[in-house]
Amino acid sequence: MNSRLCNCRFPSSIEVAHYRGRIPDLVSCRCGEDAAGSVNPWEWCVEDNTNVIVIDERDIIFHPRRSNGTAIARGSRPLKAGMVHCWETLVMTPLVGTDVMVGIGTDKVNLGEFISKFTSALGGNSDSWGYSYSGKIQHGGKMSTYGRKFGQGCLIGVYLDRARGHLEFYLNRRSLGVAYTNVPTNADVNIYPMVSSTAFRTGIRLVNSMSLDDTLLLRSFQVAAKQPEVRAELRKVPGLMGILRSTWLATMFQDSTYAYA
Repeated sequence: MNSRLCNCRFPSSIEVAHYRGRIPDLVSCRCGEDAAGSVNPWEWCVEDNTNVIVIDERDIIFHPRRSNGTAIARGSRPLKAGMVHCWETLVMTPLVGTDVMVGIGTDKVNLGEFISKFTSALGGNSDSWGYSYSGKIQHGGKMSTYGRKFGQGCLIGVYLDRARGHLEFYLNRRSLGVAYTNVPTNADVNIYPMVSSTAFRTGIRLVNSMSLDDTLLLRSFQVAAKQPEVRAELRKVPGLMGILRSTWLATMFQDSTYAYA
């Protein structure tokens, strides 16, 4: 059974199907968006010739009229090598159909390749990595058991360490473990955030995103985030909490108590 991040009201599948206005207007939830230091260094984008995705600021609506296949959206900027990138997406609508996936992909991914085919798009080849709403992950065409299923009301976190080549997913700010350690670290490979869906009127919102340099300070904070006694001492250091708030997303992903948020 899917567990939600919060108890906010979300629209039913019938409401979504029959509503003629903006799908995001049916969602009042803003949980997770008010943390200090949250930034959005990139936006969603699609190919110019697509008519199966609507971008509404931070929201994506897949297949607004009907679904005949699989649509893919990606971030507007590549995730630079040598940095740590993390972001969260909120599932606004009920999820049904062949697959809905969150993940990453290189610039070799053809966003319109599966426009007339229902498939698990992300991870279908060696150029992308995906986490499915079925709870499985996929890369190189190989689907593997990974974690819990996700659905409406869930917050999906992605933690990409391009300094080490690690990719990890989070469900409602709880780690599901490192999914892959084979993400390219070299700067000549452009990698983007991606989301794919086969379902009619799937709504996905970018809640938070952050990109940080791979520094000793960041790594130290991440280690400290796992140790409650160290966190208590850090709070006593004048001015340090301000620095922690500027890296809250990367450190929060290492800490199930969210002490810095």
